[in-house]
Amino acid sequence: MNKKNTAVMQIAGLCIMQLVLSASAFAIDCKWVETSGEAAAENITPEEARQTALTRARVRAVETVSGIEVKGLTVVKDFALVADFVTAMSSGSVAEENILGWDTKTVQEKAEEVPLVTYKVNLKTCVKTGAQRDPFFKVKAELNRPVFLSGEEAKITATCTRDCFLTVLNVAADNKVTVLYPNQYEPPKRIAAGKSFEFPMCNGISLEMNTIPGHTKDSEAFFLIATKEKFDLSGIVKKDGELKSKDLYKTLLALPADVRTEEMLVYEVRAKE
Repeated sequence: MNKKNTAVMQIAGLCIMQLVLSASAFAIDCKWVETSGEAAAENITPEEARQTALTRARVRAVETVSGIEVKGLTVVKDFALVADFVTAMSSGSVAEENILGWDTKTVQEKAEEVPLVTYKVNLKTCVKTGAQRDPFFKVKAELNRPVFLSGEEAKITATCTRDCFLTVLNVAADNKVTVLYPNQYEPPKRIAAGKSFEFPMCNGISLEMNTIPGHTKDSEAFFLIATKEKFDLSGIVKKDGELKSKDLYKTLLALPADVRTEEMLVYEVRAKE
């Protein structure tokens, strides 16, 4: 690999992260609730719309059981997506679920417009509430800018309120999750409480931002995980640095709630005119 390792962020359209853990993992002490979720197949496939509807229903189930309203940022406008689901999973987790049924309706506001199909799912979910978090363990992160033009470089700055280890991930539209840090040039290290951490750290490594070919504007996100001890993902990461979102959340939720905290950085990339 060349010394200059350019990570091109290509995230657009729909970013849906799902986690439905096996019933054997959390079947004990979970509470059953019935919720619904709805999504329109606008600029996405019917399957993506159905998955979005399921995600929304799951988030609402966690909200209902935990009593905490999910107010995470959305990665893509008008969709309750990755950040909402991350926030929900901080409060509880889906142990088991049964789809009660689907409703489909078609709406056409104007004769010259293409009919819009909307999918609604009715879901019965068993939710296990999350363990108590450490209220004094937080990670605060920011980007050097909220909007990038293709070719510009991103820089992440983060601090933790306690000594921590950081993991930086890239979440993609096709459900791919890529580990950006740690990497072969930048090994994990303990970051002292209150000390600023910058990524990329090494000279010659950059995060070059680009839209997906054919797109003029994309919504994107970095996902930062702070842990009190090293968070080892090597067992589920492929050679190209990717891992399955389900494996990520299963590993993340296996950690005690008081030793981890997360932050989502949402931004936009625009093609040069």
